[in-house]
Amino acid sequence: MSNYYLGVDMGGTLIKMAIVDSKANIIEETFVYTDTTAKPKDVIKNITDVFKKFKNYHKVDSIGFGIAGAINFKDGVVRYSPNLPKWNKVQLKKEIEQITNKQVFIDNDANTAALGAYWLDIKSTVDNMVCVTLGTGVGGGIILNKKLFRGNNGTAGEIGHITIEPNGRKCNCGNIGCAETYIGVRHIVKETVDLLSKPNKSKHILKLADNDIKQITPKILSQAAKKGDLVAKQVWKNVGEKLGILLSDIIDFFNPDAIVLCGGISNAGNLITLPAKQEIKKRAFKTSAKSCKIIVSKYTSKLGVVGSAMLAKSL
Repeated sequence: MSNYYLGVDMGGTLIKMAIVDSKANIIEETFVYTDTTAKPKDVIKNITDVFKKFKNYHKVDSIGFGIAGAINFKDGVVRYSPNLPKWNKVQLKKEIEQITNKQVFIDNDANTAALGAYWLDIKSTVDNMVCVTLGTGVGGGIILNKKLFRGNNGTAGEIGHITIEPNGRKCNCGNIGCAETYIGVRHIVKETVDLLSKPNKSKHILKLADNDIKQITPKILSQAAKKGDLVAKQVWKNVGEKLGILLSDIIDFFNPDAIVLCGGISNAGNLITLPAKQEIKKRAFKTSAKSCKIIVSKYTSKLGVVGSAMLAKSL
């Protein structure tokens, strides 16, 4: 095989494409907007037409795809994707291989993000790593002995659905008290709105949101907290503590060398990592916690496309 790999990160808004080298450096990259109304065959044609225009396309032997949803890694089938509602049991691997005559790999986007973090943030210097994606939902990917761990049927790493409150909030998955119901975007915003509906000492949140609670976002909460807003600081403290409980479970179970946090919520930085680390000190085995680095990714927007490209090297 050559030293170049092509990655395709199929998001709900953008489809990112990049050619990377054997050390995960991006050589070329581009994107197209995701057309969620298009038929799979039309999306596939559009993607292949675009990436075939890369100058180094002829040097690429393998193509990797990262897609949210239920993905059959072994057969290369997209069973279902929330970002692509018309995609149902699409034989993506087979179709792309027929068009390109190149080897194709397909995986869940949380797994490709983990691979991206392994190569970009960790520089492939450790054996065991867990990536926690913090966004609208909470997901994860696991690297064990320098390889992606997918589990029995490809669903390993559903970190957001680990129970952290046995009598807690109802999750969309049907469980009670999932981590996602405390540290996912929707729930963070809901908690903020609930606090603002009561007597409070917030001075900045609504001002930054133009006095419209529907405009409240994690970014606004971070801005408000940095201005000293007490409600915003309390919300992030709560999020950090719940995150710390989750990370303590991960540390005790996997004993990883590192945990990488990525996604929009991770941009809160110390607002969540400091309370999380305090919680880890209280809960996790000391030797395991001390040897595990907690890292906020510097490459969130690149993880998916780079990880997708590097699927060929993760086998």
